[in-house]
Amino acid sequence: MEYTLEDAFETLKDKKIEREKNLEDLINKISNNEIFTLKSSNVSSFDDVKLKQEKLYQSLLKEIQQIEPEDYPILRTSDLRVEVITEMEEEICNMQELLNSLKCDFSDIKEDITYLKNKKDGLEKMRGAYLDMAETFANETYEKELVITKRIFQKVKNDLYTVVDTIFPDNEGFKELLAALTSAYMKGGDDVYVDVIPDVLYYVNFLIENDIVQYHRNNKTRIRMTELL
Repeated sequence: MEYTLEDAFETLKDKKIEREKNLEDLINKISNNEIFTLKSSNVSSFDDVKLKQEKLYQSLLKEIQQIEPEDYPILRTSDLRVEVITEMEEEICNMQELLNSLKCDFSDIKEDITYLKNKKDGLEKMRGAYLDMAETFANETYEKELVITKRIFQKVKNDLYTVVDTIFPDNEGFKELLAALTSAYMKGGDDVYVDVIPDVLYYVNFLIENDIVQYHRNNKTRIRMTELL
């Protein structure tokens, strides 16, 4: 609340009324005093008059000193209360501006969070679609490769049987070895190897020379068919 000129005018009006009342009281007191004149017989000397005036002066001064002073505003000086209120209003305005700025920043942050969440959801969907497509493609590729492998394997198997019948006619031991190798190859894993026995050693050498089978890298008593692809 600011101390305006209207407030000062009202204060001065109140002070005027108070002074008029004091003046009226003083006039009434003076009017009620008994009037008498100083006669030469009542005045001893001029020094006595001066002494009485001095006593009157001291009495009035003492009475004035006993009056409680009032906090009147000093002319042509700033009102401390008004300055404090003005500074507080400025601080409130600054805080309001800061609050509005923080609200805008908070709104921007919320929009960014929403945008990032949507981006994350979109990336998750794209990732899921990619994994599904990759899995589908892998399955289709695996199935196609498996069909091709089986076809090639069957063709090689037929050709191999033809060669075996030509080179080793009526030899069941060689055919049993090939059957064991092909069966182990189809199983995969560690079961692709078969043991080499002395009876089939001649056949094994023939197959090794023609790059149809290969030894185990750590065990020369075991063989497997070479990869067809």
